[in-house]
Amino acid sequence: MLEPWNNASILPPPIHTFACEKNSFDIADLLFVCKEIPRVLTKQSPLHQEGALLSRFIYKFDKKFRNDIGFRHLKKVNTALRRYLSLNLLKDVENYCSVLPTSRSEEFYLPTRQMLEYLLVRLISFSKIMQRICVCSKQAAVFYLDRIKRGESYWMSLMPFAVLSRVWSICSVLLKHSCNWYSQMHSFLPKFQLKGLPFLPENYQLPCDLRQWMNIKDLDEFGRFDWSSNKRVEVIPILDEEEDAESFDIFRYANHVNEIPLEPKATAEVKSVNHGTNVTDIKLMNAQDMDQGQAISRDSYQKTKTLQSPCPLPKSHTVKNKANHCIENVTGNQTLKQFLDTEDKMRNDSPECALTNHLSFMQWQALKSNLLKLCDPLSKNRKIERKFQKIWKEKCDNYI
Repeated sequence: MLEPWNNASILPPPIHTFACEKNSFDIADLLFVCKEIPRVLTKQSPLHQEGALLSRFIYKFDKKFRNDIGFRHLKKVNTALRRYLSLNLLKDVENYCSVLPTSRSEEFYLPTRQMLEYLLVRLISFSKIMQRICVCSKQAAVFYLDRIKRGESYWMSLMPFAVLSRVWSICSVLLKHSCNWYSQMHSFLPKFQLKGLPFLPENYQLPCDLRQWMNIKDLDEFGRFDWSSNKRVEVIPILDEEEDAESFDIFRYANHVNEIPLEPKATAEVKSVNHGTNVTDIKLMNAQDMDQGQAISRDSYQKTKTLQSPCPLPKSHTVKNKANHCIENVTGNQTLKQFLDTEDKMRNDSPECALTNHLSFMQWQALKSNLLKLCDPLSKNRKIERKFQKIWKEKCDNYI
């Protein structure tokens, strides 16, 4: 059986009142608390804005980060915020406050104990939701903060981390407020009378101190991962202090090697380093024994590069193509397509012979796309030739 505070479908008790003497106890404190709760809850527009931003972020990146652990904790925060919106504590408090008498009223009728118990149950539900939001937001922030420190997907980690920080700060304040409201209202519970059927289940009692019942004192410890809070790093020492004094000093050895003159076919043997049972012999080769390679001149490198390059086209063939390839030959659709195909081949095979060798690749593509738009079978040849000359002058000749 669910506890009353965990039951979302719990129904409020019927509205009943009982007559009471006006001077029996002071109800001003209860009226103050009932007016303080709506004043605080009506100013939670920043929390609603952060919740809307969080839900839109989850809707946009749900498929992309569905397997991410931090994103799953982020969805838990969004679910808890939706439960907070569906709770509607403000309406319950306003209904209860409307039944309370004012100080000017002549007849002094107070609501029953069942109505106050229902309000206290709703406060417990509100506090539990705020605690859930604080814990889940802290768990989700651990993963996003770790991504920010590692520089991994920081573009999608900064915004959720900022939203989680603001949500956590607002909900932690609301949690403290709800505990204070509960303690102030619970003190009036024995003074009210039962009228009708009991509201709470049998052998069920409301907690007297909500802070102690929810363990708000240790709220910072809730939701903390063991691996995230473990800051101790155990370092196993390789050498003891006595062995470290007699160990091999690499800096002293480097200075000693620099002072030794280089001799052909000479190798420097290093004293073996003994750590327990492992013995390592270090040998340094002379610089003359290493393969330094062979120096070549720039002219010989250019000759080898020329030999490896593909064989160019014959000169007579190039001169022939250059003589037939000119802009004056473009007179219609067919000649325009041939001109573009030839120019493309010449740019790839022999760029120095191309008419557009001074254009970059992107400039040539822009010129080619504009000229291909002229290849309309319904256009007249004279019109194509005139537009071709105009585009060629703007896109090619003006870049020289």
